[in-house]
This record gives sequence, C-alpha cells and structure tokens, in this order.
Amino acid sequence: SRQFWPQGGPSAGKAGAAAAAATGIEMGGPDEEEDQDERESDDEDVSKLQGESAKETKQLDKLTDYVEEKEVTKVDAKEVEARLNDLKSKKEDLDRQRLEREKQLSSVKVKKEDMDLMCSEMPLCEKDALERLLREHGGDLKAALCAAVRKFPTCS
Repeated sequence: SRQFWPQGGPSAGKAGAAAAAATGIEMGGPDEEEDQDERESDDEDVSKLQGESAKETKQLDKLTDYVEEKEVTKVDAKEVEARLNDLKSKKEDLDRQRLEREKQLSSVKVKKEDMDLMCSEMPLCEKDALERLLREHGGDLKAALCAAVRKFPTCS
C-alpha cells in the first residue's frame, strides 16, 4: 500500500527521504530517480542563489565604495580660506560693536540713590547686573525696574 503525500511531502528532497524511511514507505524505482533529479535541481538553485548573492554583495560594495570616495572628495582650499576670512571679519565687526556699546554704557551716569533703590527692591539680583540694566536704560529708574521685572538680570 502506497501513501500519497501533498507536494513538498516526504518524497521531496533529503528530508523527504528520511521521513519516508521513518514512516516505512519503501523507496525505489522511478521515485528514487525523481528524488535524485530534484536534489540536483535544488543544488543548482542553491549555487545560482550563491552566485546572485555574491554578485549583489559586489554591487553593494561598489555602491558603498562610491559613497566613501564621494565623502573624501577634495576640498577647495581657496573656498575654505575665503570662508574663514569672512568669519574672522564678522567676528572682528561684532567685537568692535561690543566695545563701542560698552563705551556708550560706561558713559551713562547712574545716580547712587537709584542704584541703592534697585538693590533694595531686587535683593536676589547681582549689583553689577542691576547697574548694567540701569545703564542700558540710560539711567531711567522706572524703565530699568520694569525691564528687571520682565527678565531676571544676569551678569553676562
């Protein structure tokens, strides 16, 4: 008595032969030749897959090599130098403007009474920060106090 298995059952490949032997089904004759043909075609498929995998790996390596080469492209020294010079000039301009602003602030007269009042009204603030705030508002006590309430003054 022969059993019929669905496609991919015990008669398919090496695993099928082992399963058929375990179930007591005898193999021989034309079925054995079919199994041999299937194993050979499976081996060819595996070798094709390995060949395709190797080909895909090589192509992937080419892609990554190309990206790496692109990352290491030559940098235009003149362009870098020009940008550095631009940054240096901008920094010099900012420093010059900051110095001018400091000169203007130092020329503002601050009354001692105004400074004492600000210190007593805002005891958590540093004296230097309050003095700077008062100078930034041209010595106007009311404007300086309003600004101090809006934003906590710091020495920066």
